[in-house]
Amino acid sequence: MKKTTMCCTTCPSGCALNVTIGDQNTVIQVEGNKCPRGELFAQKEWINPERMLTSTVYVQIDGKEQLLPVKSEKPIPKELMFAAMEEINHILVTAPVAMGQIIKENLAGSKIALVACKTIK
Repeated sequence: MKKTTMCCTTCPSGCALNVTIGDQNTVIQVEGNKCPRGELFAQKEWINPERMLTSTVYVQIDGKEQLLPVKSEKPIPKELMFAAMEEINHILVTAPVAMGQIIKENLAGSKIALVACKTIK
């Protein structure tokens, strides 16, 4: 068995979690959480950590380029972040773009879309 610490990001409390990991690489015990969500967070974070990805892509408007804020539709596996950013760095869209519009399907093979966070006419 081993012990590790995590900071729960489920709610603004940011509980400091003390997590005990068993011999089978599973979460045995979680301490320090002030709500039940902390335990679920620790389980998921240990097995398959995910993060929301936010970035920008270029949008072409009248021959000029402007930055468009984008985000992943849902959290993507942390291990795919660099591959996703590599794809995002090569994206150029043409105006108009509507907020919520899908900019890229299946980002880095995650089956999660990249969506626009702003409307540009």
